Amino acid sequence: MCTNITELEDFQTFITDILIRNKSILDQTTKLQDACTHLCRTISKAATTCGCITIDATKQQYTFSENTSLDQIKDLMSTHVNGKMCENCQELLEKELGRVLFYLGAISNTFNISLSEVLQKEKYRTEILGKYSLK
Repeated sequence: MCTNITELEDFQTFITDILIRNKSILDQTTKLQDACTHLCRTISKAATTCGCITIDATKQQYTFSENTSLDQIKDLMSTHVNGKMCENCQELLEKELGRVLFYLGAISNTFNISLSEVLQKEKYRTEILGKYSLK
């Protein structure tokens, strides 16, 4: 975990060093929204243009018997994604995920918030409830 925290801190420092044009919080939030849009579009294109994955969006089953364990429920829930992304689509997805992370880092820097601390706090909050957090 320490290397991940160091990497996040290094990434935030890197963002501080290179961010010039999009210093405004308005620029940063709209760029984040744009990056999220491109991320979603990349996933859609993998299915509709490339075809390396298919998306079978069927209704999730939310009614279970009282004897159904959380592990069983977890196994019954679907990602709706079938197949595996090809190398090209995965590379594009990683690029878009990187853009999202970049603008999250920029926003965090604007408000002097450590992404490492955010990650640790979210992990702690989630660990408290464990599987019962139902995220």
